Amino acid sequence: MAKEPDYRSNSLLRGLSILECFDTRRPEMSLSEIAEAISVTSSAAYRFVVTLEREGYLTRQENRYRLAPRVMDLGYRYLASLDVYDIARLPADALRDETGFTVHVSVLEGTEIVYVYRALSDRSMVSNVPVGSRLPAFSTTMGRLLLSDLPEAELDARFKDYAFERMSPAAPSSLEELKPLLRADRERGYVAQSSHLATGTFSIAAPLVSHHGRYVAAMNLSGHEMQIDPGETLIARVLETARDISKML
Repeated sequence: MAKEPDYRSNSLLRGLSILECFDTRRPEMSLSEIAEAISVTSSAAYRFVVTLEREGYLTRQENRYRLAPRVMDLGYRYLASLDVYDIARLPADALRDETGFTVHVSVLEGTEIVYVYRALSDRSMVSNVPVGSRLPAFSTTMGRLLLSDLPEAELDARFKDYAFERMSPAAPSSLEELKPLLRADRERGYVAQSSHLATGTFSIAAPLVSHHGRYVAAMNLSGHEMQIDPGETLIARVLETARDISKML
């Protein structure tokens, strides 16, 4: 069988990989740090960095680079293209106003969830995950629900050779441990538990379901475990909001 031609642009991939190097742990980097991160020489990295700077995707102060506002513009264009973003905003805000707790909305991408909306509480102790953040799906309430909608074959493919880096002893350490949790999550229809990632935080998550019956996104209500009462009434309210959003998807 003839090999399928590879039409990818290596230069474009290098430029995108530079943008992906920056995160909360590395908000700014030197040229040599960028070169090391993408495994190229400093002279090669310089050509990409200069182009990104001139096009408005990077900004430089002295010898340190960081992401520029134009990157944010691309992010918001992505959000604006999502039906779930527009549809979920007002119900999420209303649930936040009613309960006093932060509400997040996320979508599944590979083995991670991407936060696409946040209705932030004004409580002193809040769950505060910024829009655009990526977290491991296996270790989050919203991620667990979204994974529970995948066929087993797709689940196996996504997690092939995946390293389960747990931040809590309560998190599953392998796909074999994760699968029974997902089956229970699917049957239950929601996930309510203490966070595996943020100590002291409790989260109640529910799926956002398309008219085809697929989980296209998830939402959660999060707060400090000393303030939130995860009883039947609050869980029912989260599920009701998720159903209201799902009717419009």
